[in-house]
Amino acid sequence: MKRWILKLGALALVLTMGLGAAKTTKVTVAGWGGESEIALYKELFKKFEAEHPNIKVELLHIPSRDYWTKLTAMFAAGKAPDLFFTNNINFPALAAKGVARPLEPFIKKDNYDTGIFYKGILDAFRFEGKLYALPRDISNMVVYYNRDLLREAGLPDPDPDWTWDDFLRYAKALTKEEGGKRTQWGVSFYTYFLFWEPWVWSNGGRWYSPDHSKFLLNSPASVEGLQFYVDLRWKHHVAPTPAEAADRSAYSLFLGGKTGMIVDGRWRVPSLKKKAKFDWDIVPFPRGKAGSIVDIDGSGWAISRQSRNPDAAWEVLKFLAGPEGSLAFTKGGLIIPAIGFDPNNPQATNAILKAFFQPPPPRHQQYFLTVNKDAVPTETFERWSEALNLISKALGPVWEGKEDVQTALDKVAPAVQKILDEVQAERAKRK
Repeated sequence: MKRWILKLGALALVLTMGLGAAKTTKVTVAGWGGESEIALYKELFKKFEAEHPNIKVELLHIPSRDYWTKLTAMFAAGKAPDLFFTNNINFPALAAKGVARPLEPFIKKDNYDTGIFYKGILDAFRFEGKLYALPRDISNMVVYYNRDLLREAGLPDPDPDWTWDDFLRYAKALTKEEGGKRTQWGVSFYTYFLFWEPWVWSNGGRWYSPDHSKFLLNSPASVEGLQFYVDLRWKHHVAPTPAEAADRSAYSLFLGGKTGMIVDGRWRVPSLKKKAKFDWDIVPFPRGKAGSIVDIDGSGWAISRQSRNPDAAWEVLKFLAGPEGSLAFTKGGLIIPAIGFDPNNPQATNAILKAFFQPPPPRHQQYFLTVNKDAVPTETFERWSEALNLISKALGPVWEGKEDVQTALDKVAPAVQKILDEVQAERAKRK
């Protein structure tokens, strides 16, 4: 009898240990970021685990230079993380491969209010009608200006409702010439797509039709908007040519007081606060025929379709993307928060906004938030990068002043349209 009692006791102990182990669920979160961002993740995970003692969260940090290659390999090997960090630019290519879980079942089960996020960035994480990620942050464009140079030119601060004509007038007034050579320019000039697409959108143009079936960057409205931007350099001479810029970047010219304005993102704020030797501020992008429309791109987290613990992953996702996670990342000065206002948690929302508004400069940092009202996500799709490479190569002679926008885009249109036609065929197969 004693032997049986001992056996039963041992069995009960094993069962108890087994049940205890089953209650602890591990959730892995893949992401990139520097030391400060890694520290924020760890701090947030510690808070989450205190509130959810049965869930253990582990960060799988991958350097940004290797992130997409390694993440793709993990999916291919069947060893994907439970949650993965993504941006909306790269996301469609992943979504087309079916690597992420649609969030609608989780949202419906919890009656989760996605209305707390800015609509534009939420839409950026939809694919074929389904939502696959909750956003953490947004990026957009504003116009930075050197107030000291404006005052030298007798210009007041730009009106937030200014137009393209106003912008050009300011740029001309800020451009200086000495001895037959320009020594100061009205605006810095970027050739990367993020910096010129607002000129297309604000003129009523688009890259593609909404369903990505037609190439529209060579349409009249798109060409006119982009040509206006190119003319700043080659017609009006208020932006430096490649030869004039030499080895100086668009940003270094602005930071060095050689250009009076620059269209750029919030990521420039820390550097300008630390290094700028002039008074500076920001203003919304100037209004074109269709308004003032900039990008609302950003990053967020998605649940892997390979996750063995999707419910636990959803709990982690809600925490990271929710008010507490947003507040932590905003306090760190890393992001423009994707959360606008949470009616169920106004205190937390107000704390996020308070954390966002750092001591000036810029004095008018509210524009980083107000421009989101009409902002749109970059028109990405499954083979976006492939099409972008073709378009970027075609625009090379345009940036050099050797070809006009219409000619360049008409030349590349058939190759881009071929990609779009193939994408439509691929989508039809998935239905």
